[in-house]
Amino acid sequence: MEKRQLYAVIAVVVGASLLGFLGVCSRYFMDDCGLRSLDVVLIRLSVVVTVLLLILAIFTRSSLRITKRDIPVMLIFGLFKFLADYTFFHAQHTISLCMSSLLQMTAPYYVMFVSLILFRDKITPKKLLAMLVGTMGCILVTGVLTGGVTMEIGGAISALMSGVFYGMFMVGSKINTDRGIKPAVSVFYIFLVADIIAIPFADIGGVVEAVTDVKGMLMALALGIGMTLIPYYIFTKAVNFLEPTVVSMIATLEVVVAAIVGYLFFQEGISPLNVAGMFLVIFSIVLMNFTIRIGYIRRFGKYVPPGLKKVAGDLQDRLH
Repeated sequence: MEKRQLYAVIAVVVGASLLGFLGVCSRYFMDDCGLRSLDVVLIRLSVVVTVLLLILAIFTRSSLRITKRDIPVMLIFGLFKFLADYTFFHAQHTISLCMSSLLQMTAPYYVMFVSLILFRDKITPKKLLAMLVGTMGCILVTGVLTGGVTMEIGGAISALMSGVFYGMFMVGSKINTDRGIKPAVSVFYIFLVADIIAIPFADIGGVVEAVTDVKGMLMALALGIGMTLIPYYIFTKAVNFLEPTVVSMIATLEVVVAAIVGYLFFQEGISPLNVAGMFLVIFSIVLMNFTIRIGYIRRFGKYVPPGLKKVAGDLQDRLH
């Protein structure tokens, strides 16, 4: 493994670990400050939008321009991003941090179905097997198989829904990339739309009060920059040097970190069945990503990370 790949692996580990700490900030605002999930969504989105706007305005102001045909995509997938954050933070407030992260990771299943329609992808037996394994893992996680649910069912459904909405957000990012929109610009406009949607539903006064003291301000910055912008940036850059399969596998470390954070900070326990379910879901994600990689190689030959390609246009020509 060359140095660039090694550094990329370390960076993805850092990014996934940062995401595992999301619950620390969300629960601080909800438990200690009395805010709701919608209020935490507004804090996260507002920080990201403000910081990204400053960065883009200073370094690449021209990239902020988008065409009229891009606006509907930004509006639709901005709504999905808002719903993804709301359902995820609600899940973190009602069930364990580990289970929230785990159930949200079912997003690739929904992306697969959408890709079947939008991108003419194929559902293979291996992908169906991955879905079956993941579904069984989710059943073990929730405790339904043993005749008793071990967690608040509403929170579990909310976490699964966050996976659906997050999956749609990823589809929107792919569409924007295919249209030649830079990832940072795509994230900015999608987050901006989501932020605007959140404003009417949030307690603005409560949010302002929560973030005006030193601790609240630090928590807000950690939530928006440390646990959102930095991981997003890391994952986007990492696929220039690592195969997406590898990035996805390493990213599952978020579940482990969330479990540790939940245990250390909030005294959350995990049963043996929960652990078994966790491994099944992670295994299904790894299996699905390997299946996608094999399909890619069969269609286009050996996979070459985008950062090492001379021209991206060749791939677009072959896709069409």
